[in-house]
Amino acid sequence: MENLLQFRWARSSQDHETHLERASSIIPFPYYWAWTIFGGVSSIISFAVLLFFERSYAFIWVFLVLSALTAWQSIGVVWAHKKMRLFINTLIHLVEWPEEKIKKRYEEQTAIIFDDKKLIASGIFAVILAHLLGVDYFGFSFQIFPNIIFKVIYYLAVYTLGIGLYVMIMTASAVHKIGDLPLTANVLFSRDMQAIGILYSKFTIYASSIYIIWVIFQMLTPLQLSPLERTLLFVFFAVLLCTYFILPQYGIHQMMVRTKQKKIDAFSSHLSALADVTFVNPTDENIISLNDLLDIQRQLDKLSEWPFSFYEILHIILITVIPLIVLAFEVIRGVINDPA
Repeated sequence: MENLLQFRWARSSQDHETHLERASSIIPFPYYWAWTIFGGVSSIISFAVLLFFERSYAFIWVFLVLSALTAWQSIGVVWAHKKMRLFINTLIHLVEWPEEKIKKRYEEQTAIIFDDKKLIASGIFAVILAHLLGVDYFGFSFQIFPNIIFKVIYYLAVYTLGIGLYVMIMTASAVHKIGDLPLTANVLFSRDMQAIGILYSKFTIYASSIYIIWVIFQMLTPLQLSPLERTLLFVFFAVLLCTYFILPQYGIHQMMVRTKQKKIDAFSSHLSALADVTFVNPTDENIISLNDLLDIQRQLDKLSEWPFSFYEILHIILITVIPLIVLAFEVIRGVINDPA
């Protein structure tokens, strides 16, 4: 396979880095270390401000979690961009289009997902919405300067959350559109189609980890959610994430089902013709050929009709259900201890 960097479209895609990538490039480390360093510096500044102005660091964990969220969400967006750059070869192998047409369509879709202006607008919209809905009030009684530091860190976390949500929505849309493309029979036999499900499951797991950290942040603030409210919030996001994982890939599933059925129908007619010949003339050669075709038919019947395996589903279930189980026990314990 030709080196990815030799493609004109690949160089163009890499030239259009997001502002999160450009920001992390200021620190001469890989992007994940750069954003980790940013989160660490933010935490140290917060610790110093709390200690100097508040004479207490009782809420230092709140600042640490917010700094971690900003870094983690930014890492996720950059990681998704880098992964998407390398995914073109999978589509070239699976889509029945000329290679140049696939590259052009892929570049257009990637440009939409990681359009810097839309990313910035999404982040700003998330900040404005958080303020208008009043979800930026948590009951802190900081002095003016610590309160400013808290607001800056909080809105940075919300800003990167808005960017991440935009990438999630547009990625889901892009995956859904794959099911509308004319796919080859390779979708049934190739590991490349499973690679789509594996990569998409990683996106979903990443999103799951972010929503868990946001709930932890809420648990550390003075205006904490009750165990029941946290459980309902987890249930809502668990359902949302499972829907995010399965629904966009349903179109691919339908395409795989149609492709599989076409191949089975074509193979069945060939198998039926050979079976008739074998019954009329049951020679050893015909019997062996018939057994080989029956074995192939059994293999066709076992072929997956989804672009992901049981392991991807298991990962999603574990990361969404385990927190629910923990919170459910907390709710039950609260009811037992305080039945009134």
